[in-house]
Amino acid sequence: MSEQNSYQRRYHSLFWPVVLIGTGTIWLLANLEVIPADNLWLLVELWPVLIILAGLDVLFARRLAFVGALLGLLLLAGVVYILWQGETLGVQPEPQVKTETVSVDLGEVTAAEFNLDLSIQDAFIHPLTDSDMLLLGEIGHFGDLDFNVSGVEDAVINLRQTGPLIWYNWFLPAVQTEDLAWDIGLSTEVPFDLDVDASTGKAELDLSGVQLDDFEFEASTGASTIILPASTEGYETRLDASTGSMHVFLPAESNLTVILEGSTGEVIFDVPEGAAIQVEVRNGGTGNLQLPAWIERVQGLADKDEGLYQSEGFDDAEFQLVIVIDDISTGNIVFE
Repeated sequence: MSEQNSYQRRYHSLFWPVVLIGTGTIWLLANLEVIPADNLWLLVELWPVLIILAGLDVLFARRLAFVGALLGLLLLAGVVYILWQGETLGVQPEPQVKTETVSVDLGEVTAAEFNLDLSIQDAFIHPLTDSDMLLLGEIGHFGDLDFNVSGVEDAVINLRQTGPLIWYNWFLPAVQTEDLAWDIGLSTEVPFDLDVDASTGKAELDLSGVQLDDFEFEASTGASTIILPASTEGYETRLDASTGSMHVFLPAESNLTVILEGSTGEVIFDVPEGAAIQVEVRNGGTGNLQLPAWIERVQGLADKDEGLYQSEGFDDAEFQLVIVIDDISTGNIVFE
């Protein structure tokens, strides 16, 4: 057994150590402008080469250690060649930021469903007042934009960025963040079913004045700010913060139910002064639940987060804010 272990250690592949050391060195030289970084974006299209070389490493380098080192050096040599001579390879030129205006007339629309799939750019959503438009947006992006509208009275709108170019801005440091921002206005005249996938970008949603029948927001690693609109009739909001941070401003004099999936980041609920609020925690976690003294526990064990919490006079209040926390997870959930 010891001879077998010694044999495995002796012929351990050098592919990944060479690749990691070389990648760090090339990245450092590119940051120091010793070698040109303008063609880094080309590496996105050539990523399958890494899988091919890793497969060859598994096949041969376990028996011949120098093969792994050779494959790693071959990969790094290719990267350096692309950085120096990328423009002469006959591939498409460096992608440019496109700015498009998307719009939908209000027309005969009485209700709308809007499915918005963001990428890694910043996004700003706000109400359109005194406008005959259902939706109006300025979209900065790489690649292709998938924007389609169906229906007359019940409109369905889908907006998303497609193609491999959505990740190129990671490799184009010269592009300014504002060039890629999405600015979208929504009508205040008709109710929306709004579904937003924010991905890794920063999202600022000022929905005050926007009519919502239903709202779903899923973030990823980005920071999100959401101002929810008031509604006496009430609507349901589902939030998933994932690993990002989220700041939610709750409306005053409103009936609203918010269902929150826990996260590893921080979620802050900004509660209006004097609001009647109920917080239900269905599953605790290793994270921290922070409630002000005026929101008291009415059900549950004192040493556990699971339970029911209410402000004084909640049951008899005309307007009620209900927050349901499905799972605290490992993040912090703060009410202030």
